[in-house]
Amino acid sequence: MSKSKIKINVRPFNLKLEYPFGISRGSMDSAKNVLITITYGDVTAYGESAPSSYYGESQDSVINFIQSFLKYKSPEEYVTNIQKLKDDLNNFSSSLNPLGLSYAAKVGLEIAFWDLIGKINNRSLYQYLFYEDPFVVLNDDYENIPQTSFTVGLDNLLVIEEKVQKAIKAGHRILKIKLGKGEEADINILETVHKATKNLNCILRVDANGGWNLETTKKMLDILPKYKVELLEQPLPKGQAYLLSEIYNSSPIPIFVDEDCMVGNDIESVLGKVHGINIKLMKAGSVIEAVNMIKLARGYNLKVMLGCMIESSCSISAAAHLAPMADYVDLDGHLLLANDPFSGLMFVNNKVIPSLEPGLGVQMSDN
Repeated sequence: MSKSKIKINVRPFNLKLEYPFGISRGSMDSAKNVLITITYGDVTAYGESAPSSYYGESQDSVINFIQSFLKYKSPEEYVTNIQKLKDDLNNFSSSLNPLGLSYAAKVGLEIAFWDLIGKINNRSLYQYLFYEDPFVVLNDDYENIPQTSFTVGLDNLLVIEEKVQKAIKAGHRILKIKLGKGEEADINILETVHKATKNLNCILRVDANGGWNLETTKKMLDILPKYKVELLEQPLPKGQAYLLSEIYNSSPIPIFVDEDCMVGNDIESVLGKVHGINIKLMKAGSVIEAVNMIKLARGYNLKVMLGCMIESSCSISAAAHLAPMADYVDLDGHLLLANDPFSGLMFVNNKVIPSLEPGLGVQMSDN
């Protein structure tokens, strides 16, 4: 193995959704992701990037970034030093763009190396991240992994009702409802979901994806508790979280930010304005960064939601290894697909359970 050369293949990885996925900024019927495959001797490892145009990335930009990065690096050195991979990726990204974009590209390659290192050394990602950490224990009964929410995207009311009924039939009892379509339309959506979940002890969460202004947010916060909504995510457009300080203490439910909190350096800017943050690997740009963000948020007494983009269970599995650290989990990207190309990630009692097989613990199907 020590004399083997690493071969890395980067290619488009298109994922078809079961339903079109709508949020306040638009709709999509497939995800244009990127698959990273590493071959090292007889070991094959995988990573995945889920780029978002909202964050300045595309399928092409991710592929170009990774291929350009690898032209100047000897990837064999990262097998024994993944922190150096993170640092080199950040430095390369900053050299291309002072704003440090390419988050999905960076984490996709890092995920692939975590899978490789785990398979070489017969250890799962969880064991690498939290070995002998008394505060992060994966119990045999998975008690300390929160149940995941299941996202119901924006659509017409009949389709929303159909989605909710199908989710309930599949056993989901925590639903994340996408809003931000307009005050009247949003209330109609809440009514539709409320009727479909009546007497089922469902937990509702609302994500406006920045589709409201402060006035609408105040009005909706008066309404949401009537529908037994547990929390509100990203009510205002990115960059306006400072306005939430006005309602921070009076809000009847916790308010989280997503788009306003990309990496650890963003956390201080939302203190005293929100009660929690949504951490996603595809925003953080690194598994290591995501773990550090969780620890930093804990130090500030912020609640932590672990979220995702539309992804296969390849990259979802990487996030799932962090689930014991989270207060809330929203790892349903693979559950929204018409066909998930990977297997191995478990779904038990509405919990996304990481496999403790070496690396990510997932396998790609032959088809």
